[in-house]
Amino acid sequence: MSARRRCRGMTVLGLALALAAVSASPSGPGRTQAPAALWADPPEKFALASGIPCIYQRNAVSPTTVVGVVIAGGRSAVPAGLDGLAAMSTRLLLEIPDEGKVQDLMAQATRLSYVCLEDCSIILIECLSENFEEALRVAAKIIQEPLITGLRVGRAKDLMTANRKIEDDDAVAAARAAVFRAFYGDAGCGTAVYGTESSLQAIDRKDILAFNKRFVVKTNVFLCVETDLDREAVRRLLEAAFDRIADGPPAVLPPQIPALPSNRAVNLVRETKQTYVGRAYALPRAGLADMAKGALVEAILGKGPGSRLWPLRADERLAYGVDADLTWTRSAGVLIAYLETDRAKVVGAEAALERVLAGLHETGVSAEETAAAKTLARARLVRSIEAKSPRLRTIGLYEVLGPAGVTPAAFFEALGTVTPEDLNAFIREALAPERALKVNVGPAASGPAQGGPPWPD
Repeated sequence: MSARRRCRGMTVLGLALALAAVSASPSGPGRTQAPAALWADPPEKFALASGIPCIYQRNAVSPTTVVGVVIAGGRSAVPAGLDGLAAMSTRLLLEIPDEGKVQDLMAQATRLSYVCLEDCSIILIECLSENFEEALRVAAKIIQEPLITGLRVGRAKDLMTANRKIEDDDAVAAARAAVFRAFYGDAGCGTAVYGTESSLQAIDRKDILAFNKRFVVKTNVFLCVETDLDREAVRRLLEAAFDRIADGPPAVLPPQIPALPSNRAVNLVRETKQTYVGRAYALPRAGLADMAKGALVEAILGKGPGSRLWPLRADERLAYGVDADLTWTRSAGVLIAYLETDRAKVVGAEAALERVLAGLHETGVSAEETAAAKTLARARLVRSIEAKSPRLRTIGLYEVLGPAGVTPAAFFEALGTVTPEDLNAFIREALAPERALKVNVGPAASGPAQGGPPWPD
């Protein structure tokens, strides 16, 4: 039997035993040792002279520095009818005022970018450490003294429209956006990150200015730094550069609780040869324990060979792609298990997806499968934070999710404390069939029309 065939036919239990062996102690079978800590140099917290908090981590893997300006709010702060406001407001903080500044940034090999998430936006400043002082001076001035004109707002709208079309053409991205709107409604986390045609027409300069005035204040912003430079040198440079962020009251946003809509079937009609078939669940989030259990369910369902969904692709040939995707917000989690299949195989693929989910809910997982999921989840976390920018984004996001003590390192440890009994109780509650949202993306015949009869219980 070929190596490829052996991998394709590997059972969940077989993969579990193989992965569990990774953590086995050489002193004998059945004895294990605790995994190493997530990182040797943990992040340190301090406050700048201005009062702005900063999370610093020494990271000598490369002579580069990344600074993140984390602005709490993100999509959760967007009112109904103004989809895209958070992303556009953050994007306009990066408008380079003149050609000279462009040349300066290029000469320093400095990169400015942003990401708008559910509960925050993060501006990234990436540069060579030898150019850090000058790059920070230029970038901080752009961020703190943005030129937000009607012409620049118009150009930002054009860019948002282009990004929206790219997302809309991607079945996975479009399905995710539809799931969040179904669970959260037409405001906050349910809004489209790049806006809609009508919302972009509605947003004007005064909306951008008001949003930034409310959220880009000292009480709502903190900095993250990944660098090989000394902490005190970085502190001095940050204090000198970020000295013009305005004072203001903290922007307090009520938690948004996802709610299952009365119509549990969402269908996005696309004239394509392929169809996306998914099931989405709102997961509870009371703290690190729930986050750890959610990550283990994500790994068990759809993260690579040996996962519950993998045989639908490798053995039954019902899909060319299978996956599970988990997103945490301050109030809850959203888990989507999905596959992408040919038009002609939709009926069989949907039935198979239902079978896998029902089997996991009814029979739960074994100790061996739980151990394998822990290894997979830990490995995925470690791989995801190898580079400085993703690590900074992860640290910043966990700080926003809170409460105190919710950190990547604490999450890494929490994964190891979950027992099979804990995980099975979580699965029975979170993956109950009546809690599932059905989502299809593809030709009209692949699912019930949105707004039609509810999906039967």
